[in-house]
This record gives sequence, structure tokens and C-alpha cells, in this order.
Amino acid sequence: MFKTSLKKKTSINIIPMIDVIFFLLVFFMLFTTFKTTPQGIDMQLPKAVTATEQQHVNFVVEIDEQGNYYYNEQQLNLSQIISEAEIEQQENTNLTIIISADKDTRYENVVSLMDGMRNSGITRLALAADKEGS
Repeated sequence: MFKTSLKKKTSINIIPMIDVIFFLLVFFMLFTTFKTTPQGIDMQLPKAVTATEQQHVNFVVEIDEQGNYYYNEQQLNLSQIISEAEIEQQENTNLTIIISADKDTRYENVVSLMDGMRNSGITRLALAADKEGS
């Protein structure tokens, strides 16, 4: 008989939205604090004023401060690295070897790698360095 003229107020529940925002905040706080290295091995490259960033990296060999050689994040000995480079050279004639050596590694390790690459016919070699001031 009598109709109520009072309408029920609608409200938006913002608690789920606050939960999502809090989750995103925690996600970005955690993942921006992790240290990332492109090749997975912690290297301290030497600094050079004339260092330029390479746009296309073909074959990266890393040498840590103890003189261990790495290719694709796997520790290999010098002859294994050279044989892997020879296989890549057969597939890509414009192969460039990027040598990423720790600044505290012995000079002898770098020279041995370069000498082995040249003896196998690979002459395009480059040394990795960080840009001075970065």
C-alpha cells in the first residue's frame, strides 16, 4: 500500500582496489632492488672513455678474475671455447668475438684467448669495457 520513497544508496567497495595497488607496490619494490647482470656473471669491467656500445653481439667470451673462461654462462676451458667459436665461424662468416674480461684478471688469460682465436682463423676481436663515468 505505501511505497517507500527512500532509495538505497550504492557504494563502491575500494578495498579490493587498495589490495591490488599494494600488491603492485610491493612487486615493483622487490624487483627493482635485485641486481641484474646481462650475462649472469658478476664482472668488474675496466673503464674506457672511448668505449662504445655494440649493437650486435655475436660471440661473448667472459673471463673472471681467477682466469676461468665462460661462454653462454657455462665454464669451459680455452680449447673448448675456441672450438665453439670455430663452429660459430662456419655458420656466420662475420663473427665478432667480444672478450669481456674482469679488470683484475691476468693479462696472460686475455692474450691466450686472442692468440687461440687468431690461430683458428678468427680475426674480428673486440674487448668489452664500461663507458667512463657510468
